[in-house]
Amino acid sequence: MHSLFFVAQRHNISEEEAFAFYKRYAYQHGFSVRKGRFIKRNGIMRRRDFFCHREGRSSLKIIEPLKEQRNRESTRCECKAYLRISLQKSHDIFPSEWRVTKFVVEHNHVLLTQSEVRFLPANRTISEDDIERIFLLKEGGLSVRQLMRVIELEKNVKHGYLPFIERDIRNLFVKTKKKFERNDAKDLLKYCEDAKKSCSKFQYAYTLDEERRLEHIFWSPASCSDWYQKYGDVVVFDTTYKVNSYEMPFGIFVGMNSHGKTVLFGCALLRNETISAFRWLMKTFISLMKKPPKTILTDQDPWMKEAISKDLPSTKHSFCIWHITFKFSSWFNAILRDKYSKWCSDFYELYKLETCEEFEHQWPKVVAKYNLQSNKHVKGLYEIRNYWALAYLRDHFFGGMTTTGRSESINAFIKRFINSHTSLSDFTKQVDVAIDDIKQKEDHDIMLEKCKRINLKLMSPLQEQAHGVLTRFAFQKFQEEFERSTQYSIHHENGNEFVLRYYKDANSRKHMVFWDGKIATCSCKYFEFWGILCRHILSIFLHKDCHEIPSNYLPSRWRLQTSHDDDEVDPQQVNVVFEEQVDVVHCPPPSKTKGRPKRRRLKGGKELSHNMNTCGLCKDVGHNIVTCPLKENTQFSGHTNKKKKICKDANLNPILLPKV
Repeated sequence: MHSLFFVAQRHNISEEEAFAFYKRYAYQHGFSVRKGRFIKRNGIMRRRDFFCHREGRSSLKIIEPLKEQRNRESTRCECKAYLRISLQKSHDIFPSEWRVTKFVVEHNHVLLTQSEVRFLPANRTISEDDIERIFLLKEGGLSVRQLMRVIELEKNVKHGYLPFIERDIRNLFVKTKKKFERNDAKDLLKYCEDAKKSCSKFQYAYTLDEERRLEHIFWSPASCSDWYQKYGDVVVFDTTYKVNSYEMPFGIFVGMNSHGKTVLFGCALLRNETISAFRWLMKTFISLMKKPPKTILTDQDPWMKEAISKDLPSTKHSFCIWHITFKFSSWFNAILRDKYSKWCSDFYELYKLETCEEFEHQWPKVVAKYNLQSNKHVKGLYEIRNYWALAYLRDHFFGGMTTTGRSESINAFIKRFINSHTSLSDFTKQVDVAIDDIKQKEDHDIMLEKCKRINLKLMSPLQEQAHGVLTRFAFQKFQEEFERSTQYSIHHENGNEFVLRYYKDANSRKHMVFWDGKIATCSCKYFEFWGILCRHILSIFLHKDCHEIPSNYLPSRWRLQTSHDDDEVDPQQVNVVFEEQVDVVHCPPPSKTKGRPKRRRLKGGKELSHNMNTCGLCKDVGHNIVTCPLKENTQFSGHTNKKKKICKDANLNPILLPKV
């Protein structure tokens, strides 16, 4: 108390110095302070009170039923401890000085210890240098906990003893986001406009809604456009979520280069995943990229399927087989029980059949074997068989791809640096980082091609020719087929037609090969699907002393020096907005994506008990209505009827049925 009066009664002490001293005093005694009442006369402050942080009482909160509000607890407990300083004169001939005129020491609450008082908000601060460092580490993809640990190590501070906590960093991110989010859409379009001015190969287009809010946007940097011209014969398209603060679905067009690595063709942010959104995207993609892909691989979204069929009529569309088989356990496990594993094995055999005739012959037999003739999912699979069964896809080039996994690799890379709170401008920066990462890997692969070629001691003329023109990735695929070509013998020969069979098994599958010295085909369609000659054709080459592979069977997309066709399609008219209107673009509203809502009501009472689930259909224990074995022949009510109504009204295949 005496030291407090001594400091406050010094000459020339200011209000801020008094507050700083009381703040240090409070920290030593287990509380924090805040500025309170003051009195001014003639524009000059004459008195100031500094209160304990728990002074007063919290004001009553007005509850709005239609508005979601947080019920936060208050720390106020009407504590009476405070310090008052006044501006006074000792005598008329002396100037006015700040003096402590009242000091209440007693608190009506428990004071904190030194290890606890540091967590009070008044004692937590982030310096400007730390803020700069935090945003730098955030841009590098570090999480809040990771960047805090890095700063602790840099400052040589004991873990947990930084002058701020995780919540302060998250609040900093929210504060910064609110500061710049008003111009977020404008910044994104400004980025595209500047990129277009610096490089004419940069392509982008966007649309606005009636309120001039950003609706859809597609962009393709120069490197992506070049990759598409070289490797755009097969495209994988997929959407992902939680990558920006507006919850806009992020769609990416990817492919595979000559080294077998994933490359990016273009990106899109969509307001929603409707037919109109996908149709706009497909039209824009073809218009800006100048040619359609030969094949495209997606998930089984019904709206995407319809958009591709209408706007890419010449493109063969395939569904990702993983997205289909991923649902098998929920579709068939409860019905087939111990036969489920065998059904999966038989389905795989159906999946990899070579010809459509074989598939049509074997499908009803396998379905009847498990008594699934009336199963809606089996019927749905058969209706879309030309989208997933290899027998219907082998005539088209897919680069050996049957899943959308390549898009997942880029999504995973981008998500290392972003989250659901990322602004649009920051999001585009991380997409650029992903593109730079792809370019670096491609340059590394080219370096390896020049410095580390595969050396073979025994090399046939066919191997030597392929080794000289194909990339390492393509040659390894060729080599795998060539090594197995010697394991096949000619079972039957009729002019230019040959029947091959595996030499060890007389009952093995027969393969039909045609070779007239210029044209080679095989019933396995491996070359059409992969772009690499199959073991069966190579076996005929060896048997017929063919020492040179025709150049058309060494595709340019797998060669060391890639080239692309200059054939272009007429650009389609796309409804886009031009650059001069950027100044009147507003940020988009939060998008509603597919899937279940993020928030659910809080459970309580009996719902929180650990009783075993009871099926709502058969009332048995151990499963629910979704996995009930009787559900196939039963009409449901409630939520299930909602699904049935959607499927009936939209006339959708159950395999394509979206989540509700």
